Amino acid sequence: MRIIQVVPNFPPSIGGVQNCAKELSYGLAKKGHDVIVMTSDCRSGENKLIGGDNIKINYLKTIWVAHTPIIPSLFVRLLVIPKNSIIHLHISKAFIPEIVYLISKIRNIPYVAHFHLDVGPSGIFGFLLPFYKNIFLKRILRSAAKVIVLNSNYIKVIKEKYGIQKNVFVIPNGVSDRFFWLRKKRNLSKPVNLLYIGRLSVQKAIDRLIRALPLLKNKAVLHIVGEGELETELRKLVLTLKLKNVIIEGPKKGEALLEFYRRADIFVLASRQEGLPLVLLEAMASGIPVIASDVVGNHEYVGAAGILVSPQTPEKFAGEIDRLIDNKSLYEKLAQEGIKKSQKLNWPKIIHKFEKVYSQVSK
Repeated sequence: MRIIQVVPNFPPSIGGVQNCAKELSYGLAKKGHDVIVMTSDCRSGENKLIGGDNIKINYLKTIWVAHTPIIPSLFVRLLVIPKNSIIHLHISKAFIPEIVYLISKIRNIPYVAHFHLDVGPSGIFGFLLPFYKNIFLKRILRSAAKVIVLNSNYIKVIKEKYGIQKNVFVIPNGVSDRFFWLRKKRNLSKPVNLLYIGRLSVQKAIDRLIRALPLLKNKAVLHIVGEGELETELRKLVLTLKLKNVIIEGPKKGEALLEFYRRADIFVLASRQEGLPLVLLEAMASGIPVIASDVVGNHEYVGAAGILVSPQTPEKFAGEIDRLIDNKSLYEKLAQEGIKKSQKLNWPKIIHKFEKVYSQVSK
């Protein structure tokens, strides 16, 4: 099959959607499918991925407006793709889905809508989001040949908010095999290493984790790995609270990122909402016990393999972190449960699920 992956950002740009698109694209190419990636040139620099057998990656010139990519050449590029293609649309930004929708209507080429997260309003143009969803996104989802969501709770969201009654499939994110060998059974570090990896954004509510640090009874250091629009604000919060045990590490990838997983004792995630964060699966695969906010996305996939926090306050996070540090049998149990659960979600198994969806679209 010829599959056109359309995604706002692609590695070396960092993020869950980017990594999902990368693993899926290279995995499909490895299985013999013809894969073409169309993406923005955001932060690609000299580290652009060069593709390989059965895969071609197109980093297209992009104009950024309010954190949203506008890719002038995308319409023309998609206008000339082979007729027997399937477009896989990763929905996480505006403007790109609208182009895919138009191409589908003009060329009669089907697309699969991959709905990663039903985001809430943020930023100066956040008040426009409800109008966008009701006028544009609803039509885009309804016109898709298939809609893919990350968890079963989102089936209800798709039905109630967007009126999609059928052709919705649950396919979770996967986790790479490279994470399963990172952890060996060992004693907790002194001080304990807490790890957060992800965007520094409103959705991730990292301030809850920072405010939890002074409330801990045990000694711990919080390593925050990532980048985003709230970095300056979070650094100011650390200074205001006079914390010496919070380190904002910046973005990491490759071997440097794996080293943070190796050293971590507990993975913490305080998000206000999630689809299914890849970092959660990576931490579980690495044998790191997880403490996460009890929200859709986290709830379904953590389960008994971690600690879900509700209410999601700094006090509650601090209490659960202390409880896990003090209970070594619980610590080891969660580490093992996380490995077992994440093994069911390795990328080869997930890619096979996508192939089944594509085969239905191509009939």
